[in-house]
Amino acid sequence: MSASSLPITLEAALRDADVIDAKARSLAITHLAAAYLERLGHGEPLWQAATRHDRGPEVLAALLRAIERDPALAIRAVAATGLGQIGAPELLTAIPDEWFTRSDADAAYLRECAAIAWTLLGEAARPVSGDRPQDCFDAVLARLRQGLRAEQPELRFQCAAGLAALAGAEAEADLVDALARETVPQIRGGLVTAIGELDPPGAHACDLLAPLCDEPHTPTAFAAALALTAARDPRGGPQLLRALTRPEDRGRALEALAALGPLAPPAALP
Repeated sequence: MSASSLPITLEAALRDADVIDAKARSLAITHLAAAYLERLGHGEPLWQAATRHDRGPEVLAALLRAIERDPALAIRAVAATGLGQIGAPELLTAIPDEWFTRSDADAAYLRECAAIAWTLLGEAARPVSGDRPQDCFDAVLARLRQGLRAEQPELRFQCAAGLAALAGAEAEADLVDALARETVPQIRGGLVTAIGELDPPGAHACDLLAPLCDEPHTPTAFAAALALTAARDPRGGPQLLRALTRPEDRGRALEALAALGPLAPPAALP
C-alpha cells in the first residue's frame, strides 16, 4: 500500500471529529471524507460511499453532526464538501437555508462550499444508474442553475464552474444568459472561463465572447480569448498576442495560438 498524502488517518479523523479543540476538529472534518475514500481505494467522489465499508456510517454521521451543529462555521462548510465527496444525498437537505441569507464575515465561505459540495455530489451521482442518483443529479443541477441568479457573487461564481463541469454543453444557454446580465468583473471572468470549458462553446456563446476580448479587465479578456480558441474561433487572436507580453499568461497564450494554427494572427505565424 502506498503512503498516504493526507495529514491524518481515517481513525484519527473519526476520533477527533467531535473534540473540543477547534484546530484538531477542523483537521479531522476537513480530511475525513478523503481519508475514508482513500481507505476504499477511491480518489474521486463516490455515490453513497458510506455503504461501502463498516466505518462508512460513522463517517456519514460525523459529517452530518458537523454541518448541523459545529460551533465553527468554517468546519460546517467543509463538512458539506465532505458529504459531497462521499456522495451522500443527505447533503441536499443538510445545508440550511440560512447559509444563503447570512451577511456576516463567514457567510461567503459557507456559500462557496455549498456550491462546491453540490458539484461533488453531482459528480458522484452522474455515472450511477437508477432513479435515486438521477433524481439527486437533477436536484444538484437545479440548485446550481438557481445559484447563477443568486444575489451573492461568490455563489454565482462557484455555481457557474459547477454547472459547466456537470452539464457540459447543456449548460451553455444558462451560462451565456448569466454572462449577459453579470456586472461584476471577477464573476464575468469566471463565467467566461466556465463557457470555455464547454466542448466547444457554440456560435452564440462565441458571439458574446468576442467583444469581451477587449474588456478592460485583463483576466476576463484573456479568458474570453482562450474560450474562443477552444471553438477554433480566431477572434481572440489579438488578445492572445497581447498576452505574450505578460509572463503569467505567456505559456497559455502560446498554446492557444498554436491550437489556432493557420487561423492565428499573421504576427504569430512563423
